Amino acid sequence: MSQRPRHIAVVRFSAMGDVAMLFPVLRAVLAQNDIEITLLTRPQFAPIFSSLSGLHIKTVDLKKHYKGPVGLWQLAREIKALNPDDFLDLHDVLRTKILQRYLRFLGVNTSTFNKGRAEKKQRVKHFDPSLPWLKSTHQRYAEGFEALGLKVGLNQGANAIDSDKSVVQKRSPLVQDFLDSLKTQSTLNTQSGACIGFAPFAAFAGKTYPLDLAQNLCEVLVRKGHRVFLFGAPGEEARQLADLAKNQEGTHVLAGKWTFAQELELMSALDLMVAMDSGNGHLAANFGLPVITLWGATHPSLGFMPFGQGPERQLYADRRQYPELPTSVYGNKLPQGYAQIMRSIPVEDIVEKVEDLLG
Repeated sequence: MSQRPRHIAVVRFSAMGDVAMLFPVLRAVLAQNDIEITLLTRPQFAPIFSSLSGLHIKTVDLKKHYKGPVGLWQLAREIKALNPDDFLDLHDVLRTKILQRYLRFLGVNTSTFNKGRAEKKQRVKHFDPSLPWLKSTHQRYAEGFEALGLKVGLNQGANAIDSDKSVVQKRSPLVQDFLDSLKTQSTLNTQSGACIGFAPFAAFAGKTYPLDLAQNLCEVLVRKGHRVFLFGAPGEEARQLADLAKNQEGTHVLAGKWTFAQELELMSALDLMVAMDSGNGHLAANFGLPVITLWGATHPSLGFMPFGQGPERQLYADRRQYPELPTSVYGNKLPQGYAQIMRSIPVEDIVEKVEDLLG
């Protein structure tokens, strides 16, 4: 009787961008090892990984079913029942530390990864753009698997994920009908234009592009013959994007109109993405798209650049005007007088970068 493949249980909750950065790493681990992985993550993030064979998803709703120490004990018992050979913590917070303790009590081998908290804080405190960049989050995830004796060869060059966009192998009829309808619309000449995604929002104000400049960017791109697809969260972000795109032929608001899985299908059909330091940039990179990232309060040298993208695809707020940039690791802190940092990234610079990449 053949021996079953090694089984690793992996946990990562947190924000969408942190979870999305797991995709290329899990893809590499599954491709290079005889292994099965069960990923524990929030229910809303499951569609990110739907194309990965050999990956099992256990959705964990921490607000409903696994609250507090008692809920984590229940979760630990459920993980134990999966019979994993190892448990790898790729989150490393108090909740997952408690979970690790429970699992060790139940006889499960556990390990964690090096999040690099201290060196990131030190880099922000004494920032020098000439210093070598810190390890990427992708590399830190990979090293967590390598510590378990697994092969994880990450090609982090441009277009490291397949550029044929095969991650979404089959689009749903609803999404395909929408894309086909755009091709038949003749009111806008886009024969030589591109489909460009734009996600101007982020978790914090110091990473969000001003909406008046976002509107101007859309207008310029459409005048150049491109179509712009706006991504954002349902609710207030979707409402603001609808106002931004009002009366703009060639600008399409996707926020609030599609499920997350459908948005991913639509994203896979794009030619390019413009994003902030946010989850949408990482999601687009997973499809092999070129991603232009706009950095305000944060900086990619701390390890959060989208996968497969080079430094030449990054645009920054002006450190001559704002010498204290980056202001924090995650962009949640802004000194007085720094509220307008994203305005120091001109629309013209973004358009020029778009044209360079498309050309």
